[in-house]
Amino acid sequence: MTTAATTTPYRPGSGAASRLPTLDVLRGVAVLGILLMNIQSFGLISSKYANPKALGDPPPLDWLVWLISHLVADEKFISMLTILFGAGLLLMAQRSRAPAAEFEAVFRRRMYWLFLFGLAHGLLVWPGDILAAYAVCGLIVMHFRHMSVPRWLLASVVLFAAVMLLWAVISAVLMFLLPTDTLDSLAARYWTPSASAVASEVDRLTHDWVSAFGERLINAVGAQVWMLGTDRLWRMTAMMFLGMALLQLGFLSGRWSMRAYAWVAALGLGMGVPVVLLGVWFNEAVDWDFAYSLFLGRIFNHWGSVAICLAWLAIGIMLVKSGALQRTLRALQAVGSMALTNYLGQSLICGAIFYGFGLGLFSQLSHAELLGLVVVIWGFQIAFSLLWQRYLGRGPFERVWRYVSRPR
Repeated sequence: MTTAATTTPYRPGSGAASRLPTLDVLRGVAVLGILLMNIQSFGLISSKYANPKALGDPPPLDWLVWLISHLVADEKFISMLTILFGAGLLLMAQRSRAPAAEFEAVFRRRMYWLFLFGLAHGLLVWPGDILAAYAVCGLIVMHFRHMSVPRWLLASVVLFAAVMLLWAVISAVLMFLLPTDTLDSLAARYWTPSASAVASEVDRLTHDWVSAFGERLINAVGAQVWMLGTDRLWRMTAMMFLGMALLQLGFLSGRWSMRAYAWVAALGLGMGVPVVLLGVWFNEAVDWDFAYSLFLGRIFNHWGSVAICLAWLAIGIMLVKSGALQRTLRALQAVGSMALTNYLGQSLICGAIFYGFGLGLFSQLSHAELLGLVVVIWGFQIAFSLLWQRYLGRGPFERVWRYVSRPR
């Protein structure tokens, strides 16, 4: 992969390849990065994903790993992947030579099948699936692909602010309107689980994997609907709009100067890191109280994650433009060009490690041990992606998606 190939900007109407190598490199970073958080959802009691003190004060090393993961990864890499999804949508639309109605029909088929993939993934493997939400948000964003950059940016900010207001309203309900016994019951189930609740979750995901299928299915449906309504519909749509704007501005295609990207990286980290840390301080100050921390305590990371995400994007593009670390870039590009395969592959690998149909190691590893496992999975996925792309080209799930989505 040469430097010229990775930094050549896309121009609408050109006959260039249907992908920008720079975007694939960034997708590779995003797909690998989201595993830092997703593995916590796979391997730990569900309450510990949002509340590191759900089962009491963690060991110092676990607390440090959680803090670093929260700072550099939580909402950052999923935001990056969603921004790139929006950019890819716009790139697809701009390069399509078909009439608008025909393009929309093809895109709707792609989102229909992506939704089905996500539904199967979320209901059968892991309730944290994002593909179904991507399909829903993608269909919404597709109808606004002709807007101007200022309008995309405005829509992104408005939707982001709407999430913050929604969370503030829910927090007010939790703090002032819910009866104390109801609040305590919710906290005992979702925030600071009792020993019996922990044992029930472990059994449901390990020993009783087959017999608890119905209960897991109901929980997965509830989780998907809840996350879509309170977070993903708003946040993902906002990030897709932002991705379209960043592509049109030339940011994602590498057209800005190295100095400009360095400024974005410095400002993103300089603004985002203190805001996210302020959120941690807030949660510590309220002793990780369910009513305050569940939503109100997330607002800091909600905004700070965007700034840090933009910094990671800028650093990635600077690396591509510099022409350095070519082997690393080729590896990331291979992972990113098979983003769907690698995303679903992570779930299959983690499911086989933690759940009852595999090794059943759920809730047996610490944060630090999970981090080590992440590195092992990264190595496997990089090697797999390089070999598959070299000998077979398009990834297996990408092939299936393309086949079932083709015009009939």
